[in-house]
Parts: sequence; structure tokens; C-alpha cells
Amino acid sequence: MIYDTDVSFHRATHNCSKWPIRFSNASMTATDRVQPAVGANRAGAREVRNNPRDPIWCSHCRPRDVMRMRQLRLCLIMGVIACAERTPTTSDGSLARSLELAADEAGVSRDLVMAIAIEEDGLALPALRIVRDDDHVPVAGALELRHGRLDTLALGAALLGTTEEALRTDTDLATRAGARVLATLGAQHGAGSSYESWRTTLEVMSGMDDDNARAYASRVLAILHRGGSFPARAGETIQLAAHAEIAAIEPTVARLEPATATDFAGAVWFTTSCTNKCDVGRPLGNAAVDKIVIHDTEGGWDGSVATLQNDAGKSVHYIVDRDGSRVGQFRHETDTTWHAGNYYYNETSVGIEHVGVAADPAGYAAGLYDTSRALVADIRTRWNVPLDRQHIIGHYQVPDGTSISESSAPCSDTLDHCETSANFGGASNHRDPGYNWQWCQYMEKLGGSCTCNDAWQLWNCATDKTEAVRCHDGNVEIEQCTDGCDVMAIGTDDVCHVAPDSGSGSAGSDATGSDDSNPDPVTTDGGTHDGGCATTRSSAGLPLLLALGLLLRRRRRVR
Repeated sequence: MIYDTDVSFHRATHNCSKWPIRFSNASMTATDRVQPAVGANRAGAREVRNNPRDPIWCSHCRPRDVMRMRQLRLCLIMGVIACAERTPTTSDGSLARSLELAADEAGVSRDLVMAIAIEEDGLALPALRIVRDDDHVPVAGALELRHGRLDTLALGAALLGTTEEALRTDTDLATRAGARVLATLGAQHGAGSSYESWRTTLEVMSGMDDDNARAYASRVLAILHRGGSFPARAGETIQLAAHAEIAAIEPTVARLEPATATDFAGAVWFTTSCTNKCDVGRPLGNAAVDKIVIHDTEGGWDGSVATLQNDAGKSVHYIVDRDGSRVGQFRHETDTTWHAGNYYYNETSVGIEHVGVAADPAGYAAGLYDTSRALVADIRTRWNVPLDRQHIIGHYQVPDGTSISESSAPCSDTLDHCETSANFGGASNHRDPGYNWQWCQYMEKLGGSCTCNDAWQLWNCATDKTEAVRCHDGNVEIEQCTDGCDVMAIGTDDVCHVAPDSGSGSAGSDATGSDDSNPDPVTTDGGTHDGGCATTRSSAGLPLLLALGLLLRRRRRVR
């Protein structure tokens, strides 16, 4: 559902592998409960391939947005000219300087602002993002303003006299708004010169329930106590000084409910009301539950939790953190959460959110996959969910009940067709978890298998470079790349290297029958191309934002 959420907007260098344009929007919206009329439109979507010279990488667009992306080339030119002529908002364009200026403008501690951004995982947000009004977890800025118990996104927009959409589009602008929200709440709750005096402010700003808000504040203060170096966007590293004056704070988690309260052992319980968010029980009966739907959040853990706890019209059963270190549960599996954009699928499935970015060429972390598989295996002990790709599915495969029957089977066409078809992805045509979700590895390690619908005709490296996968003559072929895998140019097989002692091939051989004479992997800016797009990111000027706004006016909403 979120992060580059919504959709990442990339400028400058762009060099892609054979993957097509990513269509993988935020996973859920307020329309996820809809019970649409049955239709019969089966029109297929045309396949759209990336142009290596195309500066746009749209990770969350619907098919009709593609032409708009082409039009953005003109906006890019305008933006580059504007940036060259205007006075920059920061002295060096760095994220660190942006955070410092935001803190200074609001009159709050620079280090406190940085610590919140670190906890929120907001340091990686690109400077500019293309967003949709139906993104399920709308967040903004390095402090990830959101629709939590306190709607900090609305408050930030009001404090700066702008719109939520403008904040979500411009990360640095939203970071200024976040610092203003922090200052406003600090004044309301008596925050003073000591960092400990900001605890209540941090709890309120988190937008979470009481127990998790306290845990959140403790984590921010612990970051301040430790300090350190933290990776940020565009390869930048943020330095935060340690604050020994803050008492050492033990890592804390929210109070767990009794062992019987969470269906998955060890999950953190997030108290979530069903009012206008879900239905208690299973209307079709427990026996009807036979699917698990995989989503991604497109945003950080904290912003996702606060939004999914509080924002109306959307809910899910579970969330898995970016590195797989924790699992959260919002509602019991016996309840019907609104996550699929198709009420029949809501009634018959368990939904799992994953903290990650669909458009991230690095894909999802190994730890996330491990925890997700453990969760899926555990869920299957309680429900009759077959171990196949018609029952363990992505949000992008869910039928859109406004165009085809709500109870239609999940999309089983080619990956491109399912990812771009207007008939799937639920009522808002969502595309998560995206092209970079490794279905073949995921199913293989669960004890099942993938299908040709999860693979390409050419050999493609898995994002962790340990396997190469292709569909050949209607069968999925998987090679173990014991010595790594090189991503090659569009229209060319990737090269899977097999170590001499692996027993799978001779020295210097690869899965595609190539030898060491193969050209080097595609690189951009001196870096190895890793299965997605290598880019640099920078801020654009106001003219570019205005042009984006004119071109990307909100599309239709399904009520």
C-alpha cells in the first residue's frame, strides 16, 4: 500500500532491466469494502514496456495514467529549468539540511526532528512523489504525517495553509509541516527544554492507541540516547549525535494481550474498532474462508499502524515489518476486514500487509519473506487455504467488481496483464505487492509452487540474486544461482552463475547457457543494476509541482 506511495517520482539517470513499468499502487483504500454491481467487461490491458530513456518510473499508476506519465517529460524539462533558476530551499539540497531548516523554522530541536524521522523510516522518502487520492495509507514528509488517531496530515496542511495532496507530493514541504505539528503539540502539552518533557507530545503525535503510543515515544527517545549514522535517500547518511543526558531506555513494545488474544503467537495487538472499518464475524461462515491476500504498505511501520487502526473505510488482519522483526494484528481472523476492494474477497480471505515499497528495485527483505511465510503457514493451520496461486494471491489479482463479477476467480493471466488490467486489483485497481514480489521463491519455500503467470519468458534474476526464473514451454524453470546472478539488458536473458563446487554446472557456466564472455551487468552511475531502475533523486521547483497537479487531477472514485 504505501511509501514511494505512493508512487515514486524519479528524475535524472534511468536505466531499467527487462521489467515493465511498475503499476503497483498503495494496496487499500476507503473503497475496499465496496459491493459493486456485476459486469462483464473483460477487455484486456495492453502491455507497456519501459523505455530505458524514459525518466518516469511510475510504480502506482493505473493503465490510463501511462499517457499522463509520457506528458510529464515536458514537466521534467520545466522543472529542471525552474530548479536552475530559483533559489534552493536548502543550501545544499541534502536531506539533513532540509530537516535542520524545518526544525529551525518551527523552533524545535533539530535532533528531535531527526530522531522522529529515523523512527518513522521517513529518511528514504523521495523528494517528490506522484500520489493518488485513494492511497490506503497516505503519509507525508520525513515525519510521515498521517490519518491516525490525531490527523497530523490534516493538521500539517492547515498549519502551512496548503493541501494534504501538496504535502504528500513534496516531501521537504511536508517535513516543514511535520516540524510545525511537533511545535504546536509541544506547546499544547507543556514540552520544555529536556527531551524527556516531549514524551507526551510524541505519544499524541504518533496517532496510535495508548499502549503503542507509549512504546513509540520510548523508541524515539532511545534513538536520541544512542545516536548514530542512518542511511537516507539518494545515498545520503544522516548523523545524529548521542544524547547521554537522556536516561538509557530499554527497548519497549506495547503491552501484549493475553496469549489467546492474538491468533499468531508473538504478534503485537493493535486495538482497532470495527466501526466503519470492518465487520465482526464472517457473513458467509468460517468455511468460506479459503484465501490469503498479500499487500504492501508503501510506507513505514508507524504510519501504517496508526492509519490502519484509525482511518475509516479500511482495515486488515496483519502487518509484517520491513525486516520481518515484528508482526502486528488489528482484528481477529474470524472478522471480515476491508482490505481487498471487493467485499466477496474480504469475506473469504485473511489480509496481510507488508511494510515495503512495490517499486523498490531491491525488492523486499529476506527477513520479511521468512516471517510472512511463517505467518501464512500458521494461518493455514486454522483455515482451509489451498497452497496454490489461486488461493495465496496478491491484491493485484483481486477482481474489480465494478467491471466483472465480484466472485470471479483471481487473475491468472500473464503477470503484465494482471498488473495492468482494469478488471483486477479490486475496486481501485491496486497493483501491490508489485513486480518485485518474488512469488516463485515465496511459494517454493512454503512447500508449493508458482505458475508461468509469475514468470517471464526470459530468465530473470530474483531480487536477492540467488535464483533465476523463467517460463519455458508452459513450465516454470528455476535455477539456483550459487555464484550470483547478473541482470542484463532488456530483451536479454539474465545470467545465473553456478559455483564450480555446487554440482549444478561447470566452472564459469550459467543457467542460460552463456559463458564468461557475457557482457558486464548493466550499470548506472557506476553501480550494478539490480533488477529494477538505478536512479538519482533531487527536488524540483514549484513550476514542476504545479504542472504535476494539472496533469494528475484526481481520477474517478468508487463509492
